[in-house]
Order: sequence, then C-alpha cells, then structure tokens
Amino acid sequence: MKHLLIIGRPGVGKTTLIKHLADALRGGPVDGFMTEELREREVRQGFWLSSLDGRQALLAHRRLNSPCRVGPYRVNVTVLDDLAVTIIRRAMRKALILFLDEIGKMELSSRAFQQAVQDALDRGPRVVATGGIQPLPFLTALKHRKDVELVPLTERNRASVRDELGLRLAALCDEDEHVRALQRQADAICELIVSGDVPEIDIEIRQAALREEAARWFPDKQALYQLLYESRFRRLWQQFRQG
Repeated sequence: MKHLLIIGRPGVGKTTLIKHLADALRGGPVDGFMTEELREREVRQGFWLSSLDGRQALLAHRRLNSPCRVGPYRVNVTVLDDLAVTIIRRAMRKALILFLDEIGKMELSSRAFQQAVQDALDRGPRVVATGGIQPLPFLTALKHRKDVELVPLTERNRASVRDELGLRLAALCDEDEHVRALQRQADAICELIVSGDVPEIDIEIRQAALREEAARWFPDKQALYQLLYESRFRRLWQQFRQG
C-alpha cells in the first residue's frame, strides 16, 4: 500500500495533522505544500498555498480578480499550474514522501494540477494527501485506487491517527535495515489484503511471522508493532474486504 489519503469533514483538522507530519520530517526526503487559511480580522478571506521549502503564494481570495470561482472565493489557477505543479514534479525526482494538502475542488480547478497528481500517484514517491467527503470525480477515483489507503479522520481519533502516521512515516525514512525489512514485509501483507484473492488464514500466518520478527529485533517495542502494523492491516481489511 503506497499512498495515504486522509479524509474528513471541513474543520476536523486535516491540515493541522498533515502539517504536523511534514514538520516532523522536515529536512528529510520530503516535499509538498499546505493549503492554509488567510484571515483578516478573524474572518477567513482566502487561502495561501505554502510550500515546505518556505514559499507562499495567494491561492484564493474573496476579492481576487479571477474568473475561476469556488464558493465565495476566486481561485488563482496560475499558482496551481506553476508553483503546485513544480513542487509535485520536483518531488517525483527527489523526494521519498510528497505531502499534498489538499486535493479538493479549489485545487482541482487546474487541469495541470490534476495531471501532476495523477503522475505522482502512478510513478512518483509515496503521496500523503488530504481530501474531503464531497463527491468530486477525481477524488472519488483516487479513493478507489488499490494503492491508496483511506485514513478517516474524526475529532475522536485525531490523536491516535497522528501518532500512528507519525511513526509510520518516520519508519519509512529510517535507514536501519531491520526497520526497512519490516516495512517491506508489512507492505507485502498489505498487498495480499488488497488483492482479495488470498485466504484470510494465509494472511494471518504472514502477520504472525511479522510479529515474531519484530519481537526478535525490537523486543521492548511491541506496543509500537500494534500501532504501526495492526491498525494498518485492520483499516485495509475494512476498506477492501468488508467495504
């Protein structure tokens, strides 16, 4: 399972979560951007597109001179075509993880952005993105990809999801060969779950073997195994076997 899509209602904390995850890995093999609110006198007037390398551009504003409108906001599509696409293309060449906050109606007003996201999903680094629950065709198709793990975010699970994904992404960037070996085995189990063709008992045998190997290499960190792997397997089982 290569990519992560964090989904939830507006205001649930998707941007806060993905910013926390990106900040924890800043300086590592990561790239991407955040969509951040622009407020004037405590009232939201628009959005900034803020790249992880420190650049910031006005993505949308209520008073922007643009023919592209999403809700009360006028969208600067050029920022998506130029800055956002450039970030994605650069990440495809150099990054291990690409953070995209978010893939929504505003961002999808750019055809070039859509194509760049599609290319990154098909041929690029691991993508960690946020998206809403609205039925947008591009986002709906992304949610149905077999290489995308859906991570529902609610007020009740925000803390546990933050801890789980933070550890998973840190492990992904870890240079320890034992950690990398566990990651490869876990990825293989995820592929078996997603395929739908492998009996449950065979998958359970592979999971048991992974637990034993993790216990041998990291005997004092069994709680981490539950957080890193069991929650991931359970979520994928619900998404692809019981959905």
